Amino acid sequence: MIKNIQIRQAQVSDISSIQSLANCLVVKSRDLGKTTGFYNYFLTENQYFNRIASPFFFVAENQDGLEGFCMGYDSEFLRALTEKEKELRGDVILNCLLELNPPWVYVDQFAVREPGTVTGSLIAYNLRNSVIDETRKANIHSILGAVVHKPWENTSAVKFVKKSGFQLQQEVESKGILFGIYQLNL
Repeated sequence: MIKNIQIRQAQVSDISSIQSLANCLVVKSRDLGKTTGFYNYFLTENQYFNRIASPFFFVAENQDGLEGFCMGYDSEFLRALTEKEKELRGDVILNCLLELNPPWVYVDQFAVREPGTVTGSLIAYNLRNSVIDETRKANIHSILGAVVHKPWENTSAVKFVKKSGFQLQQEVESKGILFGIYQLNL
Protein backbone atom coordinates (compact mmCIF):
# COMPACT_ATOMS: atom_id res chain seq x y z
CA MET A 1 0.00 0.00 0.00
CA ILE A 2 0.93 3.65 0.09
CA LYS A 3 3.74 4.34 2.53
CA ASN A 4 4.42 7.91 3.53
CA ILE A 5 3.48 9.46 0.20
CA GLN A 6 4.05 13.20 0.18
CA ILE A 7 2.57 15.50 -2.46
CA ARG A 8 4.49 18.73 -2.96
CA GLN A 9 5.38 21.34 -5.56
CA ALA A 10 7.90 20.13 -8.13
CA GLN A 11 11.42 21.48 -7.83
CA VAL A 12 14.37 21.75 -10.20
CA SER A 13 16.02 18.82 -8.37
CA ASP A 14 13.06 16.62 -9.44
CA ILE A 15 13.52 17.15 -13.18
CA SER A 16 15.65 14.11 -13.96
CA SER A 17 13.30 11.79 -12.02
CA ILE A 18 10.25 13.34 -13.71
CA GLN A 19 11.80 12.98 -17.14
CA SER A 20 12.85 9.40 -16.44
CA LEU A 21 9.33 8.39 -15.33
CA ALA A 22 7.71 10.17 -18.29
CA ASN A 23 10.08 8.53 -20.78
CA CYS A 24 9.27 5.07 -19.33
CA LEU A 25 5.60 5.73 -20.11
CA VAL A 26 5.99 6.89 -23.71
CA VAL A 27 3.91 4.75 -26.05
CA LYS A 28 5.23 4.34 -29.59
CA SER A 29 3.25 3.12 -32.60
CA ARG A 30 4.60 -0.42 -32.08
CA ASP A 31 3.21 -0.42 -28.49
CA LEU A 32 -0.48 0.01 -29.30
CA GLY A 33 -1.46 -2.77 -26.87
CA LYS A 34 -0.60 -0.58 -23.87
CA THR A 35 -3.43 1.07 -21.96
CA THR A 36 -1.64 4.06 -20.48
CA GLY A 37 1.15 6.48 -21.30
CA PHE A 38 2.14 9.42 -23.45
CA TYR A 39 1.76 8.74 -27.18
CA ASN A 40 5.04 9.76 -28.86
CA TYR A 41 5.43 12.66 -26.40
CA PHE A 42 8.93 13.39 -25.11
CA LEU A 43 10.09 16.54 -23.35
CA THR A 44 13.72 17.56 -22.89
CA GLU A 45 15.27 18.43 -19.56
CA ASN A 46 15.22 22.09 -20.62
CA GLN A 47 11.51 21.90 -21.42
CA TYR A 48 10.79 20.49 -17.96
CA PHE A 49 12.95 23.26 -16.51
CA ASN A 50 10.78 25.85 -18.30
CA ARG A 51 7.67 24.32 -16.72
CA ILE A 52 8.91 23.67 -13.17
CA ALA A 53 7.97 27.14 -11.87
CA SER A 54 4.27 26.51 -12.44
CA PRO A 55 2.33 26.41 -9.16
CA PHE A 56 0.28 23.58 -10.71
CA PHE A 57 3.23 21.18 -11.10
CA PHE A 58 3.24 18.57 -8.32
CA VAL A 59 5.20 15.45 -7.48
CA ALA A 60 4.33 12.47 -5.30
CA GLU A 61 7.24 10.91 -3.47
CA ASN A 62 8.04 8.49 -0.68
CA GLN A 63 11.26 7.21 0.89
CA ASP A 64 12.00 5.33 -2.37
CA GLY A 65 11.79 8.47 -4.51
CA LEU A 66 9.40 9.85 -7.11
CA GLU A 67 6.15 7.89 -7.44
CA GLY A 68 4.30 10.23 -9.77
CA PHE A 69 3.81 13.76 -11.00
CA CYS A 70 1.18 16.08 -12.40
CA MET A 71 2.44 18.86 -14.65
CA GLY A 72 -0.10 21.60 -15.13
CA TYR A 73 -0.16 25.31 -15.77
CA ASP A 74 -2.67 28.09 -15.90
CA SER A 75 -3.60 29.96 -19.07
CA GLU A 76 -1.23 32.85 -18.31
CA PHE A 77 1.73 30.51 -17.72
CA LEU A 78 0.94 28.63 -20.95
CA ARG A 79 0.86 31.87 -22.97
CA ALA A 80 4.29 32.81 -21.57
CA LEU A 81 5.58 29.30 -22.27
CA THR A 82 4.52 29.50 -25.93
CA GLU A 83 6.45 32.77 -26.20
CA LYS A 84 9.55 31.15 -24.69
CA GLU A 85 9.33 27.90 -26.70
CA LYS A 86 8.53 29.05 -30.22
CA GLU A 87 7.90 25.47 -31.47
CA LEU A 88 4.77 25.35 -29.28
CA ARG A 89 3.05 27.96 -31.44
CA GLY A 90 2.15 25.29 -34.01
CA ASP A 91 0.74 22.88 -31.41
CA VAL A 92 -2.91 22.26 -32.32
CA ILE A 93 -3.95 21.37 -28.76
CA LEU A 94 -2.32 24.42 -27.20
CA ASN A 95 -3.76 26.71 -29.87
CA CYS A 96 -7.21 25.26 -29.19
CA LEU A 97 -6.78 25.84 -25.45
CA LEU A 98 -5.44 29.37 -25.90
CA GLU A 99 -8.62 30.27 -27.80
CA LEU A 100 -10.71 29.45 -24.71
CA ASN A 101 -11.62 32.14 -22.23
CA PRO A 102 -9.13 32.22 -19.38
CA PRO A 103 -8.52 31.55 -16.61
CA TRP A 104 -8.14 27.77 -16.59
CA VAL A 105 -5.54 25.19 -15.63
CA TYR A 106 -4.25 22.74 -18.21
CA VAL A 107 -2.87 19.38 -17.08
CA ASP A 108 -0.24 18.54 -19.68
CA GLN A 109 1.37 15.39 -18.25
CA PHE A 110 0.10 13.14 -15.47
CA ALA A 111 2.03 10.01 -14.51
CA VAL A 112 2.36 7.45 -11.74
CA ARG A 113 5.06 4.81 -11.43
CA GLU A 114 2.58 1.94 -11.09
CA PRO A 115 -0.38 2.74 -13.36
CA GLY A 116 -3.31 0.37 -13.12
CA THR A 117 -2.59 -0.64 -9.51
CA VAL A 118 -4.38 0.34 -6.31
CA THR A 119 -1.28 2.23 -5.17
CA GLY A 120 -0.94 4.02 -8.49
CA SER A 121 -4.62 4.97 -8.45
CA LEU A 122 -4.42 6.37 -4.92
CA ILE A 123 -1.35 8.41 -5.82
CA ALA A 124 -3.10 9.67 -8.97
CA TYR A 125 -6.15 10.80 -6.99
CA ASN A 126 -3.92 12.55 -4.43
CA LEU A 127 -2.10 14.38 -7.23
CA ARG A 128 -5.44 15.27 -8.84
CA ASN A 129 -6.72 16.63 -5.53
CA SER A 130 -3.60 18.78 -5.14
CA VAL A 131 -4.20 20.34 -8.55
CA ILE A 132 -7.87 20.91 -7.75
CA ASP A 133 -7.00 22.52 -4.39
CA GLU A 134 -4.38 24.80 -5.97
CA THR A 135 -6.78 25.71 -8.79
CA ARG A 136 -9.44 26.72 -6.27
CA LYS A 137 -6.89 28.74 -4.25
CA ALA A 138 -6.06 30.63 -7.45
CA ASN A 139 -9.81 31.32 -7.90
CA ILE A 140 -9.84 29.40 -11.18
CA HIS A 141 -12.91 27.31 -11.93
CA SER A 142 -11.86 25.07 -14.82
CA ILE A 143 -9.27 22.34 -15.37
CA LEU A 144 -8.53 21.06 -18.87
CA GLY A 145 -6.66 18.04 -20.18
CA ALA A 146 -6.02 16.34 -23.51
CA VAL A 147 -6.17 12.54 -23.84
CA VAL A 148 -5.22 10.50 -26.90
CA HIS A 149 -8.23 8.80 -28.55
CA LYS A 150 -6.69 7.51 -31.83
CA PRO A 151 -4.72 5.80 -33.34
CA TRP A 152 -4.16 4.52 -29.81
CA GLU A 153 -6.53 5.19 -26.93
CA ASN A 154 -5.15 5.96 -23.49
CA THR A 155 -7.89 3.95 -21.81
CA SER A 156 -6.50 4.47 -18.30
CA ALA A 157 -6.53 8.26 -18.72
CA VAL A 158 -10.03 8.25 -20.25
CA LYS A 159 -11.36 6.22 -17.29
CA PHE A 160 -9.52 8.46 -14.80
CA VAL A 161 -10.79 11.76 -16.21
CA LYS A 162 -14.35 10.45 -16.46
CA LYS A 163 -14.28 9.12 -12.87
CA SER A 164 -12.89 12.50 -11.81
CA GLY A 165 -15.85 14.33 -13.33
CA PHE A 166 -14.21 15.66 -16.49
CA GLN A 167 -16.46 15.98 -19.54
CA LEU A 168 -15.37 15.59 -23.16
CA GLN A 169 -15.65 19.02 -24.81
CA GLN A 170 -14.27 18.35 -28.28
CA GLU A 171 -11.80 16.32 -30.27
CA VAL A 172 -8.87 17.83 -32.15
CA GLU A 173 -6.51 16.16 -34.60
CA SER A 174 -2.80 16.81 -34.82
CA LYS A 175 -0.40 14.95 -37.10
CA GLY A 176 -2.70 11.95 -37.41
CA ILE A 177 -3.39 11.77 -33.66
CA LEU A 178 -6.91 12.42 -32.35
CA PHE A 179 -7.11 13.99 -28.89
CA GLY A 180 -10.12 14.47 -26.66
CA ILE A 181 -10.17 17.78 -24.79
CA TYR A 182 -11.72 17.20 -21.36
CA GLN A 183 -12.87 19.81 -18.86
CA LEU A 184 -13.66 19.75 -15.15
CA ASN A 185 -15.67 22.67 -13.83
CA LEU A 186 -15.08 23.43 -10.16
